[in-house]
Amino acid sequence: MVTRRLAERLLRTAARRWPAEVRDELSREWHAELHVLAERGERLRMLRFAGSLAVGRARVPLVARSGLDGPFRRTVATLLLAPPAGVAIILVAAVLMNLVYNQLLATVSWANAVQLPVLTGVTAGLAVLLARVVRRGAARTARTGPARNALGVVLPIGVTAVLVEYTLNETTEKLTRVAPGLVLWLAGLTLSLYGAGLLAGRGRVRAAWLVGVLGALVAADLAVVLTVVNLISGGPETVIDGVAQGDTVDRVSAPLWLFTSWTDWSFGLPRPTKREIFLITDLVELQPFLYLACTPYALAYAIRAARPAAPEPIAPPAPVPSGA
Repeated sequence: MVTRRLAERLLRTAARRWPAEVRDELSREWHAELHVLAERGERLRMLRFAGSLAVGRARVPLVARSGLDGPFRRTVATLLLAPPAGVAIILVAAVLMNLVYNQLLATVSWANAVQLPVLTGVTAGLAVLLARVVRRGAARTARTGPARNALGVVLPIGVTAVLVEYTLNETTEKLTRVAPGLVLWLAGLTLSLYGAGLLAGRGRVRAAWLVGVLGALVAADLAVVLTVVNLISGGPETVIDGVAQGDTVDRVSAPLWLFTSWTDWSFGLPRPTKREIFLITDLVELQPFLYLACTPYALAYAIRAARPAAPEPIAPPAPVPSGA
């Protein structure tokens, strides 16, 4: 009897060290085990069992821990896998563009004009599908606030973009030429995601999408403008042997450069000219399509992860028996 009472006191001491929400359940399990050992007459094992629990370190129980680890693992998987998926979208779109171009080249004269529009259209369509997948995943990820959500989305995109640009350019010198525009886009995208997350957290989902889309477009446009301004002169054209080289881009059309790089078109305006369009698209190459592939899912994740969790349904009260 003395051994049993001592073991029970040790179990009560151990139970007080655990969180209140799991304390009663654990105490019942421990006392059930203690009863089994007492029935077998294993007094030494009773004391060893109760003593190990009393001096051992309290840990989060497995049930609760899996609830914390699950959302965390899903968050990490979603944020790390989405940027490579965005790059894969561009590759798939490029393959489809080549198929369309090769089929049209022999039959129509305007085949060259459809290359970028097809690439943009396919990229945008696949990006929306990726955003829908990420949005569903965001509903089950960890909720960390709009600032952490924005940084969690943007950092993997930045790492992926640097790796892709380095792979394509093969030298750090070329990478540094496009780096300012890329950094500007990442900073602008972070602010856009943060603003959208704040609004979504307050239940203003439509306003969140509006702010997010407009902010992301402005960030992408400014990034393209910065890249072009840094690397292509806006002054008089270089003249060699009396022939103008057409190596400048007039700054007056700067707000259109992002959309020009997606469409290969000046939208009926005198600027940018065809020569300027060629210089712009040849310079920025992948960047505008990376922006297009990653922005939809980035906004979808930031907005969905910031929205308030749906309230748990309240069970109706049990009916009172008529005879009560």
